[in-house]
Amino acid sequence: MEKGKNTIEELNKFRIDCMYGKKKHYNARDRYTGYNRILGIAIVGLTAIMGTSVYFSLFNSNIPLAKFIIILFTLVSVVLNALQPHLNLEKRALGHKVVADKYLWLMKEVQRVFAYYKDGNKTLDEVQEKLERMYQEAKNIQTDEPETSQKDYQKARDGVKNDEEGYSEKEKEI
Repeated sequence: MEKGKNTIEELNKFRIDCMYGKKKHYNARDRYTGYNRILGIAIVGLTAIMGTSVYFSLFNSNIPLAKFIIILFTLVSVVLNALQPHLNLEKRALGHKVVADKYLWLMKEVQRVFAYYKDGNKTLDEVQEKLERMYQEAKNIQTDEPETSQKDYQKARDGVKNDEEGYSEKEKEI
């Protein structure tokens, strides 16, 4: 067996784990950003409708249904306005971006270590030491990372398989 083969395989597995971690957290960030955008648009739209409807209701309408619809829009608008800070979607999206960026950094570091080793600039012992340090870094990231959904992970896997980011077949191998 080639000396260091297992270390290099482990280094590649770690790189792939980082690739999936990065991708799933970017997916979660995109999801929360989308939710926040939809919620914000709904609030703005309902507030505009509510404002013009109140004017209409107070001065022009004797129709009970119109008044009911205005009350309904007002209620929904108030609930959405209260939900927005409670859900804190913008902060959640930022948390996922920070974690994804950390995984991206680790992934790039693995690629550099792998290149240095292949070029003969790093010994196997240095690679193993660096790999252990990167594992500790990943463990620290995982301790504080926000949860992602199974859907985020599945989307990450599908994205890698479907060449969303242009990984070669060799880069996707474990």
